[in-house]
Amino acid sequence: MLPFVGLVLGVGLLASACSGGAATDKGTAETDPSGSGPAASDTHDEHEGQHTNTVDVGPLALFAADYWSVVEPSEGVTQVRAGGCPEAEACPTFEILNGEAAAAVDATEAYVPEGAFCPGTGRLTVGSSKETSKLDVEIDEQPATLTRFELSCVDESGAEQMTVEQMQWFVPDSPNGPTLIADRWAFEGLEQRLYAATWTTAAA
Repeated sequence: MLPFVGLVLGVGLLASACSGGAATDKGTAETDPSGSGPAASDTHDEHEGQHTNTVDVGPLALFAADYWSVVEPSEGVTQVRAGGCPEAEACPTFEILNGEAAAAVDATEAYVPEGAFCPGTGRLTVGSSKETSKLDVEIDEQPATLTRFELSCVDESGAEQMTVEQMQWFVPDSPNGPTLIADRWAFEGLEQRLYAATWTTAAA
C-alpha cells in the first residue's frame, strides 16, 4: 500500500464518474480555479473551499478538490488519487514528476507509469499513443508546454476498446527542477488549478 503524505481531503468512489473528456486550451492563469475533478461537488460551501485552500503536491501548491488524496510512491513522484477508491480498482489518478524523476522521462511521449490503467471500470491498458496538439503555457510564471495525447486503450488480447485523451504539462526549468504533470483521467478543473498554482520553492 502506498504511503500517504497528505490528508485525504474527501471520500467517494469516483472511478465510474470519470471520463476521457478534453478541457479547453488556456495559456494564462485563472485566479478563480473551478471544477472539482471526476466527481463535482454541488454544494456552495465545498465549492468555495476549493478556491481558498492549497495543498502541496510535489513541487506545487495547488488549489485542492475536497476528495484529493496525495501519496508519494517513490522519490520525485507524487500521485493524487480519488480518496476512497479501493486499492484493487483502477483509481482516478494524476501524477507529478519532479527533478531527476522528470528528467528521466521523455516528455515528448505520453507518460504512462507501469501498472496504470485507462479510465473506466474495464481495467484496460494503454497500447499506444499519439500526439494531437501542443501549446505553450505558463505555470507560476515558468514557461511550460501542454501536450495532448490520444491513448489507445486495449484489452488483454491487445484489441482496442476505446481511446482517451491525456493532458501532459512539462516545465523544463521550474524553481524545483524539471516538472512533468500527466492526467489521463480528465480531472475536472486541473488545468485551471495548475495555472493558478505556485511553486513550493520560490525562484531565486
